[in-house]
Amino acid sequence: MSYHLTPFTSEHFDPAVALFIEGYRQECVRSPLLPTRAIDDPAWIRSMLAACLDNALWNSASGVAVMQNDRLAAYMMTGAQFPWKGQHVALVPEYGHSAIAEDKETLYQRMYMHLAQTWVDNHIHLHIIGHFAHDDVLRETLYQLGFGGIVAERLRDLSPIDTPTGIAIFEEPDVHKLADLELEHNCYYFKAPIFLTKDTDRSVMLADLDEHAQAGDAFFVYYEDGKPRANMIVGPSSLNGEGFLLRDTNTAQLKSAFAQPDMRGKGVGAALLSRAIQWAQMQGCARLFVEHETANFYGSRFWRKHFTPYLYFSMRYVDNTI
Repeated sequence: MSYHLTPFTSEHFDPAVALFIEGYRQECVRSPLLPTRAIDDPAWIRSMLAACLDNALWNSASGVAVMQNDRLAAYMMTGAQFPWKGQHVALVPEYGHSAIAEDKETLYQRMYMHLAQTWVDNHIHLHIIGHFAHDDVLRETLYQLGFGGIVAERLRDLSPIDTPTGIAIFEEPDVHKLADLELEHNCYYFKAPIFLTKDTDRSVMLADLDEHAQAGDAFFVYYEDGKPRANMIVGPSSLNGEGFLLRDTNTAQLKSAFAQPDMRGKGVGAALLSRAIQWAQMQGCARLFVEHETANFYGSRFWRKHFTPYLYFSMRYVDNTI
């Protein structure tokens, strides 16, 4: 088929929203727990595409539209740009791209080839794309283009889970009691295979715990000999940058979880999750959401057991000497 690449402009908003919603509908079939807000409120997605376009107009790394005659066949938009992992990042958010089913592999290859050159010309060498977990064609296309997994977003319903008896979980109102455990949690990310930096300044961590408390989040803790050994933080899904498609949809989020090494595999995590599910039920939530690093060996095994993916973020490094 004959395709023509052109800069993405405001005249592409409406057909782009329609393309995205069609892709979202397909993911909803495979992930029926997803809310329908993106389908019911297309103006929401349109406003986000407009924000991407406005944000990118200050440089040449905006977006690309692929036309087939007079029809929009695909689009890809640059979203946030920020420093991370010693590089400058270009993020294509989950709503920032879509394509017709025909020739999807070719369409994405051509769009990425165009935008990647623009990004590198602007000294942006770390590229991240959010994409639906069950879009097998796109996932394979990104793999062939050199992308690998970095983050997964997962959902589960609020049905009870099996938990061992005799594991007492407490809701802790004094979050400062968790400071040492939080420090150990943050240090965990420095190690293989995650290699992710986290702030280990005690005052910063206490401020973060206080922020969770002020947001109304609940802190569930497993104690042993009077010391916190594992915890889980649950609250309304409202963190910026996480669970975009779940915002304002009556969704609860697991915002943090950690178990000390000798606590793993003993049912403590399941007991904590059970309390988090009960909390979400009492709040009248419709579902429970978690985002996690795919390289988190211990965490990923737990989340994969209890949750179903609906969104992945894939990342590619480009040689920054180019």
